[in-house]
Amino acid sequence: MRLVAISILALITLCGCVSLNANVPEDVVRRHMAKEEGLELASICSHAGQTYSEGAVACMADRRMTCDPEGRWVQDGDC
Repeated sequence: MRLVAISILALITLCGCVSLNANVPEDVVRRHMAKEEGLELASICSHAGQTYSEGAVACMADRRMTCDPEGRWVQDGDC
């Protein structure tokens, strides 16, 4: 009986000391939280350190790019 109590106490102590740290991009966390709550978020694209919402247009290497609903840049003509 004493061995069982010591084993349970040791298991509780070991489980309490374990932690997990992860570096997850902020937009991934936002999308996950929104999906859990059933919310629809506008897409976010990034370029040169700036963030853009869905439908934004930017010139990249003489190409006109538009932020699509999936959060990707798609070519939309020339600048």
